[in-house]
Amino acid sequence: MMMITGCTGILSAQIPNSLRVQEYTLSNGLTVWLNEDHTQPKVFGAVVVKAGSKDCPNTGIAHYFEHMMFKGTDKIGTTDYEVEKVLLDSIAIKYDELAVTKDLKLRSVIQREINEMSVRASEYVIPNEFDRLISCFGGTKLNAGTSYDYTVYFNTFSPQYFPQWAEINSERLINPVFRLFQSELETVYEEKNMYSDMIGSQAIEKLTERYFYPHPYAYPIIGSTENLKNPRLSEMQKFFETYYVASNMGLVLSGDFDTNVVLPILESSFSRIRRGDIPKRKAVVLPSFKGKEKIKIKVPIPFVKAMALGFRGVPANHKDQVALNIAVSLLNNSNGTGYLDKLTVKHKVMASMALNQSMNEAGILGVLVIPKLLVQSYSAAEKLVWKEINRIKSGEFSDETFQSLKLEQKREYDAALEDISARAQTMMRIYSQGKSWTDYLEEIARIDALTKDDVIAVANKYFNENYLFVTKKTGKYPKESLKKPDYTPVVPKNKDAVSDYVKQLQDMPVEKVKPRLLDFDKDVTVQQINPLVSLYVSPNPVNNIFSLHLIYGIGSLERPELTQLVNYLHFLGTDSLSFDDFRNQLQTLGSTLSFDVKDNDFSVRITGFDANLKETLSLAGDFLRHAKADNKKLSQIVDEAKVMQKAFYKSSDNLAKALLEKVIYGENSRFLTKLSLSQIKKLKGQELLDMFDEVRRVECSMHYCGSQPINDVALLIKENLPIEEVSKHSKYPYYRETKSYDEQMVYFMDMPDVSQSIVYGYVPGDVLKDRSARHVARLFNGYFGGDMSSLMFQEIREFRSFAYRVNSRFNMPPSISSDKPANFVTMLSTQGDKTLDAITVLDSLIKKMPERPESRVNAVKQSILNYVNNEYPSFREISPRIYVSQRNGFNTDPNKDLLADIENMHMEDITRFYQEYIEGRPVVYVVVGNSKHIDMKKLASFGTIVKVKRKDIYK
Repeated sequence: MMMITGCTGILSAQIPNSLRVQEYTLSNGLTVWLNEDHTQPKVFGAVVVKAGSKDCPNTGIAHYFEHMMFKGTDKIGTTDYEVEKVLLDSIAIKYDELAVTKDLKLRSVIQREINEMSVRASEYVIPNEFDRLISCFGGTKLNAGTSYDYTVYFNTFSPQYFPQWAEINSERLINPVFRLFQSELETVYEEKNMYSDMIGSQAIEKLTERYFYPHPYAYPIIGSTENLKNPRLSEMQKFFETYYVASNMGLVLSGDFDTNVVLPILESSFSRIRRGDIPKRKAVVLPSFKGKEKIKIKVPIPFVKAMALGFRGVPANHKDQVALNIAVSLLNNSNGTGYLDKLTVKHKVMASMALNQSMNEAGILGVLVIPKLLVQSYSAAEKLVWKEINRIKSGEFSDETFQSLKLEQKREYDAALEDISARAQTMMRIYSQGKSWTDYLEEIARIDALTKDDVIAVANKYFNENYLFVTKKTGKYPKESLKKPDYTPVVPKNKDAVSDYVKQLQDMPVEKVKPRLLDFDKDVTVQQINPLVSLYVSPNPVNNIFSLHLIYGIGSLERPELTQLVNYLHFLGTDSLSFDDFRNQLQTLGSTLSFDVKDNDFSVRITGFDANLKETLSLAGDFLRHAKADNKKLSQIVDEAKVMQKAFYKSSDNLAKALLEKVIYGENSRFLTKLSLSQIKKLKGQELLDMFDEVRRVECSMHYCGSQPINDVALLIKENLPIEEVSKHSKYPYYRETKSYDEQMVYFMDMPDVSQSIVYGYVPGDVLKDRSARHVARLFNGYFGGDMSSLMFQEIREFRSFAYRVNSRFNMPPSISSDKPANFVTMLSTQGDKTLDAITVLDSLIKKMPERPESRVNAVKQSILNYVNNEYPSFREISPRIYVSQRNGFNTDPNKDLLADIENMHMEDITRFYQEYIEGRPVVYVVVGNSKHIDMKKLASFGTIVKVKRKDIYK
């Protein structure tokens, strides 16, 4: 029996239908939140379980259970579960035995026994069948995540597959099976290795432990290495039975469906999930800090100081949360007018920001500060910060500032609900916190009711004299590493088999629905404002927030200095308005002005309320024409560059990307053409503004999304923005010549401190013959390294646990530059002592690509179809998407031809493409890792080794 608990009573006729969330309870007690939105032809579906790492502290069970939920059930992913179960039960017993065994030789014997049984059990496994099921029935972006408080499983799917989505995702929760556990646990180790190599991750882990102890939030979500070495499948089963019950779970669905139609579907499918009550766990109350408690953490970046002031914050649902948000925005906000923002802008410190985050049982409230390089002490920086905090505590802010920040908060709330995916993310978070949608809307409404005294009161309450004072010292923590296991790879023989369950699902009727494509004539209105300026206008059906996005056709590849220009512009005022006055006026209007640069584009983004469009464009136009140089602000740019350089050298990911760029583009690598630190030091403010003038002369497209008619918008733009300056054609796409290679090479960079090796493979390509070849390349990408069923994922990660990250892509130039060559790039990250194993498998896949049955190709074609449909843009992205297509030479949605072409393509087309553009060509490998963990002589078997130093790849 379905029980309706009520549809949000606060809703009124003023709220668009797309923002209405209806809340129901199924007959078994499972909560359902439904949000109809027909603006995009997709549904975002999620299962939220109110159980996270805090419910199994330091064990990692919540996280690796999330991994195992992709392995199938007693019906999904198996050819004969009854036989398989006997082996899986024996494996579970052995893991319990392993957990209490300390003797290393005995542990090794047990692990070999587990491996032998895992290999035997794999004879009945259909790998990745769950992923293939999701894709078969319209799904994309399948993923999951574990937090301290909850676990979420989600994907996007095409609406006509709603019954199948409900069936598959409910079946998943009834009887999950922990198959292929040994290899998946190795993958989790790889994930832990990846995190340990990230700059500062160990420092954050230590700080989190100190800040939250004795609360379970003190422990890492992924769990300790010791616990990961001793997993118990019986404990994981117990975790499932305890927390994965209907009363502790919620369904969040947002998108293109009819509530009255889908409710019976959800009742018949998800009501099968067992009832149950979760045990009541007494929340741990964090003690107050006692005065100024000091702690030092190690970060391996020399010369740079860093400090933090950590206060006790508020948990989600706390009555002070809304007022505290405003107090924090007085320190930092989107316009850079906060008191801490100004410390940075005026270069009184190098950087400063406030942090305010609420978990379910506790909150983080803090201030992070990077003192000026070399010359500023921690005590001096702290005094400056306290001075600004005390201004809020004493009420030293105007009513105009207060009202403008309330306006900003409301705009940010509204923006977070604009499109299906963003709204669904908000819905998941709110449900996980135990709130109703009514609670959330009332939270927004409470912003209006806030008084200045409310904000002063919470500032005094939480920014008090009891806090954690954190300072950084240069150093590093020892890394916990696990040796490569001596296991036989678990390679299931049923790679392309289909379970009986799938066969039954395939018999379910499905409505034939063509994917929605963009209509360049109807979806936007275009007006040519001058020969090189086009205005694209699309309506905003949801709220009263406008956006105006100016895209100039010049980017950082053509002019590397634009990276510094973007940073510099955010610190300036105009000839008539100081930085403070200019930004405060924007703030008062509820508007923002920001800048960005990409490879081929320089962007100016203006947002605000439509009622203030004229005033906002007047301010923005004044800045574009009359930004005033300030050489004092350049010291901030220089200091940031110094820190970026130090951090860059400590990141294996960054260095691997730089080395790959060097291999592909030689001296035209972006990391070699960028400005060096010495060049940045020589920059003058006026030089950068002269470059800004140059940018504004380049061909420009303008994208307005709001409620104003196109003629009115065009008139306001002509009156306020400097479009008369635009006079130069864009050089898009800016082309860089790629290098060719006649022999196998291995470019190697040694990083003695890393746990993982980052490995890229590069195959130079030729010019693609025609449109058809470009479309076969899309098929090839999905087949070789595009998803969980791809060759790389299965052969390297799923079967052998040689990597956590694996992917590949055949890179093609824009269609407008179809006379330029393409190339093929693969990537994986693997534990150092697995490097040769991983490259061996990767090399074999590149040198002799396996052919799979036609069913696999059909699955890739379905994935592309799903992607085309589910990635139909949100209302703000329609205009830029059409512009990009037109810029690349298309007069209609390019997906139309793509779908028509791939419909008649087969495995033989992928094979022919591989043979023509990849097979037999030299592979150039890029490896960044610890040479002590790699047999360099064996590595040389993959090509001539070229050892590279930092100066070779980074300017």
